[in-house]
Amino acid sequence: MGGYSYQWSLFVDWCAAADVEALPASPITLAEFLAENPAGDAVQLRRVSAINRAHLDAGHPAPGRVTSIRIALNSVRSNRTIRRAEQYKTIAARLPISGSTAALFGRRDAVLLVLAGAGLSYRAIAELDRTDITTDSGSVWIDGRHRVGIAPNCATGFEPASIWHRWHTVLQFSECYPSTTLLAEHMQRNTFPDMSGLPQRLGPVAVPIDRWGHLPLPVTALTAAEVGAVIARHRTGVSPLHTPRRPIIRPSDGADRSEPITAPELVAAKLDSGYYRSGVEARRRAHTALADVPDMVDDVEDRIEKLLERTLQLLDSSASGGST
Repeated sequence: MGGYSYQWSLFVDWCAAADVEALPASPITLAEFLAENPAGDAVQLRRVSAINRAHLDAGHPAPGRVTSIRIALNSVRSNRTIRRAEQYKTIAARLPISGSTAALFGRRDAVLLVLAGAGLSYRAIAELDRTDITTDSGSVWIDGRHRVGIAPNCATGFEPASIWHRWHTVLQFSECYPSTTLLAEHMQRNTFPDMSGLPQRLGPVAVPIDRWGHLPLPVTALTAAEVGAVIARHRTGVSPLHTPRRPIIRPSDGADRSEPITAPELVAAKLDSGYYRSGVEARRRAHTALADVPDMVDDVEDRIEKLLERTLQLLDSSASGGST
């Protein structure tokens, strides 16, 4: 070790206190060590050189090489992207696609989740035009400046093209027949006409929907913050319930209008809609109790990413890159 004995001993002592391996050490361990033992650039670079030398002498890869740091940084980002993509695909597959107002939100939100899982930022999703999206053999392609492909997964039944077509059908139908009532009727029976022959028209992908299932005319786009809010609610399991408006019960002609209309008496042996709602609420409370877990994982990954970025900047700024 030569003149690196002190720096290496400091690292070994820190690893023992942190209960992590000193030899071999990962680039993440190195980055955490430098962050928790602040010093000037020259001192930090000497520490990195000492740790690298100890690893090379022992026949291990040097954790403080620029390439090692870049690989670790890319791995953190890649793992996060893969994990989120799988999580969002699972959520999207469970959303309703027909039968109620909730299905309208389900079709839209499934597309937003798939796009976010593919790595698009909330701003990119908010700015995305439907003409940027094409399908080919079950895959979805996002053109323009993104050049992103989303492939199907036969093992899990994930079909991105079907998810997109369902929402695109709603957008096309709303343009041709701007009627919330008519849209609701077709959503109820899932009997949309074939509109595949219609010309592709400009328009946002992420469109707001009010509580009654009304899409704005002229069509406007959700903001990046609104897209993020939709995805966050699904990710934490606290997405709102979209209950369709109940029809108004009116007395028939010839009935005595002076008598108030009373609801039929509930029979104890039968289950009303409140029973199922209570079940949904119970599941929601369970999701809420665990809602902090994804955020905690994200916070850890954010911290690791920042540490690796800072270490990479230190190494890149060094004029004597060969010494590390």
